[in-house]
Amino acid sequence: MLKFAHITDLHLTAGEPYVGYDTAAATRRALTHMRDVFPDIDFLVITGDLANWGEVGAYRRLKELLEEFPKPAFLMIGNHDNRANFLAEFGDRYDFALPYAQYAAEFGGHRLLFLDTQTVGTHGGALSPERLEWLEAQLAGSPLPVLMFMHHHPTAVGAPSFDAKGLANWPQFHAILSRYRHRIRHIFHGHCHALLQGNVEGISFTGIRSMGPQAYTDLKTDFACRWFVEPTYAIALVTDNSIVTHIQDFNYPGPVTVNERQKFDHFIKLCADRGVTVPLAEPAQMEDIS
Repeated sequence: MLKFAHITDLHLTAGEPYVGYDTAAATRRALTHMRDVFPDIDFLVITGDLANWGEVGAYRRLKELLEEFPKPAFLMIGNHDNRANFLAEFGDRYDFALPYAQYAAEFGGHRLLFLDTQTVGTHGGALSPERLEWLEAQLAGSPLPVLMFMHHHPTAVGAPSFDAKGLANWPQFHAILSRYRHRIRHIFHGHCHALLQGNVEGISFTGIRSMGPQAYTDLKTDFACRWFVEPTYAIALVTDNSIVTHIQDFNYPGPVTVNERQKFDHFIKLCADRGVTVPLAEPAQMEDIS
């Protein structure tokens, strides 16, 4: 089984709060939580918006946060990142398909594809022809099953404020997904600052919350809607025939109670005490009256 952590939209700065949020502190708590609670993960993926303003100081801050993290970390850029500054700090970490910050790796019998969806002049994204060619070559060039990671959401989700900042060329991207749907097992993304799950061209996808402000999924308004809920990260469990993501509310301050699982005999008695009989046999087949 492949087991890894997914976190996104750190929005780190060189020191100032990000719209009132201490995103570095939130990121540190998340990394500490996953290190302590899930020491057996294989790696960590951060799906973009590492920095909010793209400062070199923010990327150096990320380096400091990752110094004590004991597992490999795969980093990606989003619309808030500065590609040049990111590559200046992390350019020797992966075999990037320059000039873009996208790359591939292999882990646990899977091909991992990390896309660069940043495009000039917009918070939305796009995959230029060169990046689409690279993606198709990666999918065609290996027989391994694929896990795909991207910053922007992979398809329209029906929330106007989200989709206005989506990929400008979804149709071209979807055409490639359709051709390789038998190989792409799942897509993990960020950008939306919200818990999302869905399916595009037969491929499942999930998105998670940020380390800063969270977006409320309003399906009517074009305006950005925020609400004050806690950040999350996810733990993904990948087996030969399943993929499950467990959302981690790492800021939860309350207790976690541990109790013995209820025995069904006990359930029967509790129901009987309330005058309800629990059936102990499957229902009889209905007589065919046709």
